[in-house]
Amino acid sequence: MKSIAIIRLSSLGDIVHTLPAFQALRRHYPDAEISWIAEAAGAALLENFPGIDRIIVFDLKARKGSIARIKYLIGFVRRWRRQFDLVLDFQGLIKSALLSFLLGGSRLGFASGNARESMAALFYSRRAVYFPEDRHVIYKNMHLLSLLGSSSAAVEYPVQEWVPSRQLSEFLEQNNLHDQGWIILNVGGGWPSKLLSEKQWLQIASGLKDDYRLVMLWGNEKERETAAAVSRQSGVLLAPFMNFSDLLYFISHARLVISGDTLALHLADLTRTPAVGIFGPSSPQRNGPLFSESRALYRELACSFCYRRKCDTMSCIRDIVTEDIIEAARRTDAQHNRNAD
Repeated sequence: MKSIAIIRLSSLGDIVHTLPAFQALRRHYPDAEISWIAEAAGAALLENFPGIDRIIVFDLKARKGSIARIKYLIGFVRRWRRQFDLVLDFQGLIKSALLSFLLGGSRLGFASGNARESMAALFYSRRAVYFPEDRHVIYKNMHLLSLLGSSSAAVEYPVQEWVPSRQLSEFLEQNNLHDQGWIILNVGGGWPSKLLSEKQWLQIASGLKDDYRLVMLWGNEKERETAAAVSRQSGVLLAPFMNFSDLLYFISHARLVISGDTLALHLADLTRTPAVGIFGPSSPQRNGPLFSESRALYRELACSFCYRRKCDTMSCIRDIVTEDIIEAARRTDAQHNRNAD
């Protein structure tokens, strides 16, 4: 194989969960040119990891109207068709599978029972055998490489030393965070059903602020409003906006991350930063941290792990007892300190 393309367009957390498969692919084909096709946000995240020879932006969503999207797709395919010996589709959608088909070459993808849209499997040259969906998605992604004879079960990420920007360095210096470590409270969650309430975050902050340096982390304007409200009421620090490089540095140098099932939690796993993951509609067994020092909290209900983005009751996430989160944070931090000694 001289030229290989990975298709994993989005979301950011799913891209992080595909990085171990990329790392195994790189080990299997050390001399191949490996490209990664992703949407713009995913491409910006991927710029922070070594070993990817070429990051190709496929931003069909940014085009408004069906005619504009068709024109964009035709132009993209004309540019990249027959440029790859092998295309691996980790997205499992009809959209991504069709793109792999149009690019030409050998096309590998999931079995119909593992693809997010079962019809996607029709576009592949070869399909992996069915993989149990109750296992972690990282292992599911690595399972796709079994079609290439790769049998590695070791989860490794492509990592490097990330350097903070001037803005982040000034924030750390001004708040005396360099030498004392900090705990990140990440209010983001992507889906509405993954979000703790402002009241819950305020209770968590109030329960930890006397013993730890806390920083409220956010990713978009709505999340900033929640983080700022908790910061005002509790007196804990509010993080500045961060690009992906700063975010990786900030998480990798934290002592603990408390987060829902979203990017910050998965980056904590990548950087081997202890974390307390809070799960509502998604399964910690499938999406939770693999780092042995991290913990996952959830409330098991009859409707648990429904993977619904919106919910009328939000019971699975809103009924999690904040005292349990506080206690899990203290125990996780204490265990990490014992292991470090």
